[in-house]
Formats: sequence, structure tokens, C-alpha cells
Amino acid sequence: MASISLPRVLQSKKNNLEIEHENLVKNMTISISKAVSNHEMPIKVKHVRASIIGTFHSKGGHAFWAIAIRQPIQENRIVAWKFCHLLHKILREGHPLCCQHSMRHRGMLIEAGKLWGHLNDGYGICIKHYTKLLVTKLEFHDRNPRIPGSLALKPGELERIGEGDINFYFQLAVEIFDYLDDIVALQATIFNSITTFCVSSMTSAGQCRLAP
Repeated sequence: MASISLPRVLQSKKNNLEIEHENLVKNMTISISKAVSNHEMPIKVKHVRASIIGTFHSKGGHAFWAIAIRQPIQENRIVAWKFCHLLHKILREGHPLCCQHSMRHRGMLIEAGKLWGHLNDGYGICIKHYTKLLVTKLEFHDRNPRIPGSLALKPGELERIGEGDINFYFQLAVEIFDYLDDIVALQATIFNSITTFCVSSMTSAGQCRLAP
């Protein structure tokens, strides 16, 4: 029986891995691009789900961000708004390393919030508050890396993390309240924008704003 040389076997395996990676990037690119399209309508769940699954296949948030930063986030307000929604879902439900891998892009979120905060059509101020919430979330998980992005802990897990330190629990409570303040502020801003600009919640435009 003819033997197969080792270099050929390794080359074949390498090619298979490369093909798998290319397919992963291609599928994530399609899902992310469709999720943050410039059409004023809510994000489709299937695109969000595919993006989340992609973070597990790529074992983190690097692949997501490599694609996300190529989207016209600073050129189109609808894209920027949908991106905030998608990123929030990724941080909550994506691979556990997504929060850590997203910290390096904190500056981009801050700049996007400043840029769109000057827009007076309702979306601008909403984007400003959403980016603030996302930055708060990233900083929270950076300080508390053992708390998952979903914020869901199993019974007894918080006690193990805090190790009975009353100062830890006090500081955590303060940070959680700050986090909640940003959530409430975003919610109020969205509702105000809908009222101010007379946007019906039954339309695609209204659902686009309310989707998060």
C-alpha cells in the first residue's frame, strides 16, 4: 500500500483549517453586515444569533471586531444604532472572552457617542446614551472579570467571588447601581425620542428604536 508523506498530510490539514476559518469569517461578515444594515427596521434575530454563534466558533470577540470596525458606524446613524444593539447582545450572550476582547475598542465607542451626540433627529442622543452604557458595561466586567457578560450567576457563585469581603459587596452594589442608571437613562431617551418625533411603535422605524 502506498504511503502518504507526512508533509502532504500536514499541508492537507492546514488547508482544511484555512478553509474552515475563511468560511467562518465569510459567514460572520454576512451576518454582521445584515444585522447592522442601514435600513430603518429592527435587527433580525437570526442575524444576531449567527453573530453570537460565530464568537464561540472563533473563541472570542476578535473576529467579530475585525468585521465590525469595517462597518460605516461613523457614517450612518442607523448602522451605528444597530451596531450598539448587536454589540450589547454579543457582550451578554457571546463567548465569555468577548467582554475582555472588546475593551481595546472602548475608545471607538466613546468617539462614536460623541460624534452622534450632536445629531438632532432622535437617533443621535440615543446612540450617545447607548455607547455610554456599553462603555460602562465593559469597564464593569474589566473590574469584575469573574462576573459573566450575562450577569447571571449560579447559587453560591457570588459568595465565592466575594470571599466574604463586605467591601467587595458594597463596591459591587455601587457599580451595579451606576450600571442601572445608564440602562434607565437609555430607556428614557428612547421613549422621549419616539414621543418627540411622533414615531409610531407599530412602524419599522419605531420598532428599530425600541428593539434593544
